[in-house]
Parts: sequence; C-alpha cells; structure tokens
Amino acid sequence: MRLHHARLLRSNGLSAPDTFYIAAGDEPDRDARGLVLSPGWMDLHAHLRDPGAPQKETLETGARSAAAGGFTHVVAMANTDPPTDSAGRLTELRRRSEALPIKVDFVGALTKGLTGDSLTDARALKSAGAVALSDDGRHALEAGLLEVGLWRAGGAGLPVLIHPQLERLGTEPAAEVEAIREAIEALRRTADAHLHLQHVSTQGSIGLIAAAKGAGLRLTAEVTPHHLALTAAELRISGPLAKVNPPLRTAADAIALRDALIDGIVDVIATDHAPHEDAVKHDEETAAYGLHGFETALATVLTLGLPWEVVHRACVAGPRRILGQELLDEWILIDPDQEWLVEPESFYSRGHNTPLKGRRMRGRVVMTVVGGKVVHGAEVAVA
Repeated sequence: MRLHHARLLRSNGLSAPDTFYIAAGDEPDRDARGLVLSPGWMDLHAHLRDPGAPQKETLETGARSAAAGGFTHVVAMANTDPPTDSAGRLTELRRRSEALPIKVDFVGALTKGLTGDSLTDARALKSAGAVALSDDGRHALEAGLLEVGLWRAGGAGLPVLIHPQLERLGTEPAAEVEAIREAIEALRRTADAHLHLQHVSTQGSIGLIAAAKGAGLRLTAEVTPHHLALTAAELRISGPLAKVNPPLRTAADAIALRDALIDGIVDVIATDHAPHEDAVKHDEETAAYGLHGFETALATVLTLGLPWEVVHRACVAGPRRILGQELLDEWILIDPDQEWLVEPESFYSRGHNTPLKGRRMRGRVVMTVVGGKVVHGAEVAVA
C-alpha cells in the first residue's frame, strides 16, 4: 500500500513525502493528504481486567479498543483477579496474547497478592516474560521492602513501576509527594535499579523528579491524558465518571505537568485505561476509580497543542525506551482535523466510563497497521 502525501511523524517533527510505502497486505493505495503517519503508539499503563472481570474488559476487547485508539503495543497491569504474581499465571496470559491483533505485554506483581507484605520472585517472573514489576492500584509496601524489591528487580533486569500514593495519607497531594520522596530515597540506596513513577498528578512532585534525574538516578515518570487535560472541576460536570485515582487536580497542577512533559522531566504519556461497567460508576461516593482511556487518548493529547516531537517522545519512543522494546512494523494513520462525537456505546472496549461522553473532539486514528496487517481502519479515500 502507498500513502500519497502522508506527513510522517518523526522524533524531530514532521516531513512531507509525496508517497510513503507501508506493507499492508493487499490494501489499496490511499490518498493521505492532510493525514499524519506515525509509528504505533505504546501505552505503558493499562488495565485489561483479565482474568477476573470480563464484564469490564477482556484481553480481546481491550486489544481491539487499543488498536482503535492507535496503540499497537500496550502493557497490562498485574492487579487482576487473581493477581499476576506467579510465573504460571504470567505464562498463561502470554500464551493467550499471541492471538491478539496488537502486542500486549504483562507486568508481574511486585508483592504477593499486591498486599505489600512479601515480594514475588522477580527472576521467575522475568523468565516467564514479565516486562516490569508493579503493585499498581496499591502502594501498601513500606520503604524498606520497596528498597529490597528494587534491588531484586534490578538484578533480574526489570524496572519497578509504582503507584506513588501512601495509603495512610489518602488521596491528597501530600500522599503522592511523600510516596515519591520515599521511593527516591530507596532508589538512591539501590544500585542498578530502575524506578518508574506512574500517573504523576501534582506540581509538588515535579521538583523531586527533576532533582533525582539531575543526580543521575535511573528514574522515569508518566502522566495520563486526563491529568494533563482535565481538572477537579470536571467532577461537578461528570460526577462519578470523572472519579479517578489519583484524583484530578487543579489547573495549576495540569499546567505544571504539561510543562514538565515538554521539558522532559516527565517522560511519557500513559492512559491508565481502567474500564468499568456502568453499574459501578453511578454514585460518586461509592463509584469505582478509573476511566476508559484507549479510544479518547489521541484526541485528548492533540488538544494540548504539544509539539509533534514531544508527542513522538511521549507516546512512541519514550515508552519503548523505558522497557527496552524495539519499534517493529507498527503504524497508525491519524486525521488530526477530524471532528467526532464521543459516543461511549460505540467503543470497542466494554468500558464506556468516560467523562468525555457527548463532547466533540478533534483528531482520530483512521488506520492501524501491525505486522503488515490492518487491524483497525476506517474508510480513507482511494488515490
């Protein structure tokens, strides 16, 4: 297939070749004027709810949803039911993932049962195919055990991804800042370890991250599209659909996060895709935390007006660098000007829980190609 007049997204911006060849079976040539061809995006943080909660998501529905959102590679967290805390469970998930239309990798739990009490076998999980260790969804382990966990994970060649939020302090900004402070101190005492901070949400965290990186520590961090684009005011509009963990913060926090992303203090954008069935998102007091991330992420990111080279670093190159993954034959075709209405009932995901319901957005993936096969594609005019 030839894409005529596609603009190619590279790390240093856009170029405009007349024709770009892409291996996609017998697909016809495409008139791609006005469109952007990008290497496939990678999501470093997603919840596929499998095993344990098929009413929320399965590997299959999650993979189709990710492909529709432009993600050709996603990393599934370990807080399933039961948790992915043994080599056997991880091996089974990897076996099942072989038939999916995109690449799905899996994180192994850092502690058994995600309780924070005792560490899992890092080397066994690595041998079974884990790409990282994390208790995401919880931060129950004490600093001393985290230090040992970092040491063991580093010895196995795995990064540790943490949900930086001290449970004893609730969900206030101080809970995140203090968790990051503790984790950085543990990292200082652990040679060869790699610590990754998930869904950073407060401006108070940025200085700590910058200082640790300046000191040469192997530290990386992510931010979600919703923490970049939305604020706590969204709760007044969308109620429980905007209930996430960590919570949406202030406008000042969102601005600080965007600046940190542009400056490279924060490394990547990750969705924290957290699908739920409607029944658990009705009442704000009891609603489950989390929102659907895959199919609205690209439009949300584009609304931020980030330089294209930052988008490439945050969504393409950065996540793969963190996990030491290669970019293979993975491509997406983006229409940056397409306006569309967010209608959650049309999502490929089983989770329709988004505060963006009913809003008009700009920017959409019109084709996703993995390994020479079109795995998602709306109609594009034939050249």
